[in-house]
Amino acid sequence: MRINFFRFTKISLKLTMIYALLFSFVLILLNASILYGVKYFLVHQAIQQVENTSSVMVDKMKDSDDGQQELFDKEFIREVQFNENVDINIADINCNILNSSENYNGEIPITTYLDITKKIEAGEKHLVFRNSKIVLNNGKIVYLQVIKDMENEYGFMKILFVLMAIADAIGMLISILIGFIISKRVLKPIDNITTTAQSISIHDLNNRIEVTGPDDELTRLARTFNEMIERLKSSFEKQSQFVSDASHELRTPISIIQGYINLMDRWGKEDKAVLQEAIDAIKNETSNMTELIEKLLFLARGESGTQKLVKEEFWLNELINEVIKESRIVSPNRDIYSKQNDSQRIFADRRLLKQMLRALVDNSIKFTSEGGKIEINAINDGDNARIIISDNGIGIPEEEIPLIFNRFYRIDKARARGTGGSGLGLSIVKWIVDAHGGSISVKSAAGKGTDITIILP
Repeated sequence: MRINFFRFTKISLKLTMIYALLFSFVLILLNASILYGVKYFLVHQAIQQVENTSSVMVDKMKDSDDGQQELFDKEFIREVQFNENVDINIADINCNILNSSENYNGEIPITTYLDITKKIEAGEKHLVFRNSKIVLNNGKIVYLQVIKDMENEYGFMKILFVLMAIADAIGMLISILIGFIISKRVLKPIDNITTTAQSISIHDLNNRIEVTGPDDELTRLARTFNEMIERLKSSFEKQSQFVSDASHELRTPISIIQGYINLMDRWGKEDKAVLQEAIDAIKNETSNMTELIEKLLFLARGESGTQKLVKEEFWLNELINEVIKESRIVSPNRDIYSKQNDSQRIFADRRLLKQMLRALVDNSIKFTSEGGKIEINAINDGDNARIIISDNGIGIPEEEIPLIFNRFYRIDKARARGTGGSGLGLSIVKWIVDAHGGSISVKSAAGKGTDITIILP
């Protein structure tokens, strides 16, 4: 029950309780140490008083001329009774009391524990005593007992204990109050984080936590939370844009297909030319949709981590020659060649690298006029392989270069349908390069062609 209570208690209350318990433990331990120290001092002082009194009394009894007569004199004891609550008793060999202080009650036998200072408790009394056996000058043997009643000392300790207990109780209450105030102040940034988090939704990611104060754990937590919200906002915006663009891309071919279906329904039954035109258009748009969906699935698998790389060791120069040969067959009206294709082996996913090279070459073909040149070079750069694809096509405006790897981004949106691009090719290229731990850079200008450099480890 207590564990469940502590588990479901607010953090501020938990901190207050822990702080109060620790403070109380330290306070009690400190007060106990003080009480023990005071007790030790008072007992040690009482022992010193008893031993000093006993020593003085023994010397005086031995130095007396007529020891037997002086032993009966009360003044003989009063002259030595310096300290309060110290009683002196003198007895003969038969334990008959010869002289004693006024408060003697005979509780402690006078012949036991000789020449040893002892502390005993008799009921509520705390006594320190010392018994001595003395041989007087006349040869007689007597017993001396010096007793210190520590009633005053223990009374002082009781008062001190009560005062310390009251101080402990007040200290606990103050520690609880101060602990609660401190915990509330310390946890205030967490309350701000909670309030901000509750106000954030998928439709409103603009709220941020105000980061102030020293650079401590809570400040770093608030800063990290803001950075996380910023990343979430960016992800949601990209997701929304992606869904919007994908819907737009799919809406166009679906509309075209729907239009040709209506055309076939009205005229295609009798007019074979219209029927064939509609079938060709539907097949073409279906192929475009299939390609688009495949690219979307590729990127989705890449983001979810299910697109695995199947790496193997192969000759990169052979792959370059293969892509050049196939590209020449597809586009015989472009001059596709290589000036430098170093022999080098690379450990990578051959299928994905071929897909990357085809996408880049296809992109160059689309935006390079007939008779244009497309150059593919592979250079051995130590531990890296440098692939450079250059063309003398229409180029890319400098301000648009940072955007070309965004999904569905097209430089010439008016000619997008004509060139057959979906705006996903370069996004896939970027993912393949990143997945291999490489880098890609673009150098281009409008009307001056494009150079794309890929570095792979």
